[in-house]
Amino acid sequence: MELIAMALIVAAIIVGQYILYEKTGLKKVFYKLSISTPEAFENDTIEIVEEIENAKWLPLVWVRSEISCSPWLTFKGQTLVRNELDEQRGLISGIFVLRGYRKCRRVWMVKCEKRGIMTIDNVIITASDLFGLSKRAMVLEVTDTVRVLPTPAEMETGELSGDLFIGNMQVRRFVLPDPFMISGAREYTGREPMNRIHWLQTARTGNLMAYKNEFTTERRILIILNMQRSVSAYGQPMNLSILETQIKAAAFALDYCSRVSAECALAANTAERLYVSPNSGYAHIMNALRQLAELENICGEHLDDMMVSLDYNEFTDIILITSCITEQTCEILEGLSGRGKCCKVFTAGLSEDENMLPPTCEAVHIPRGNFREVR
Repeated sequence: MELIAMALIVAAIIVGQYILYEKTGLKKVFYKLSISTPEAFENDTIEIVEEIENAKWLPLVWVRSEISCSPWLTFKGQTLVRNELDEQRGLISGIFVLRGYRKCRRVWMVKCEKRGIMTIDNVIITASDLFGLSKRAMVLEVTDTVRVLPTPAEMETGELSGDLFIGNMQVRRFVLPDPFMISGAREYTGREPMNRIHWLQTARTGNLMAYKNEFTTERRILIILNMQRSVSAYGQPMNLSILETQIKAAAFALDYCSRVSAECALAANTAERLYVSPNSGYAHIMNALRQLAELENICGEHLDDMMVSLDYNEFTDIILITSCITEQTCEILEGLSGRGKCCKVFTAGLSEDENMLPPTCEAVHIPRGNFREVR
């Protein structure tokens, strides 16, 4: 009788706690997910913070959170799953144990593997009882995003418009100072001609002073990114490895313009043509990088049509980033070189077609790097 009574008591406890957790397991359970930054660069590490709160007296002995996110956000221990649209998603699981009226916070260090808009779509919260008999789950729509900007390729531009030493745009340092851009006075070194002596400052200080000049340039660069896969089929998506390589080359060209304080514009034959008007400065470069980060693998215009329609008059340098070349594009580049424009072709795919380029147009190879595709 005692054994039967003990068995009935244990069964009553098991059934009672099962019913209790089945009804109230996920009640007053609050979950919050946040990303440390809305924007990062490729290979940067960001923080994704989970906060879960049990706002009732009943302890939660086993709570599991499953985060569904882009596969290019790499968590430690991440696995890949396929959704209904046969798209691969990252899936990361975390286990929590919460006493009554307690809150738990977990920080994930996440690496951004690839440029683009990376999303965290939803989180599944599952709570279980003491014996794992009851498993109640709820789905939380998070839809949090982080924009991952492309990093520049490791390459060299070669020589661009080296004869444009003086213009109307002030830069930190260039080859020669602009004699018409006076920013103050400095001490006389003995090498300055008499017409460069600042007599007013000399009288004020009692020492010979010379004019201080700033450095300026007139360089303006047009960066053209070709989304066309091949000469014959421009409507097909590009090979992902070549596309990412070309985008990194465009990021490198933007970074170069930032370093030499040159104005630049960005054009691409995307589904709806992308064109970022010429400008300079940090905000302009970041805006162009954001456009590259959101670029889709769609070509909406033939390379020749885009090259014909662009206005090159206000630019001193033309950088074409492409994996294919046509005779008409080569003729356009040759004509631009004849008008004094410095033309270059950044490529990761041209081989025998390089012989089509005019002698004045240099081909610069983009290193492919270690790009991996999710399969």
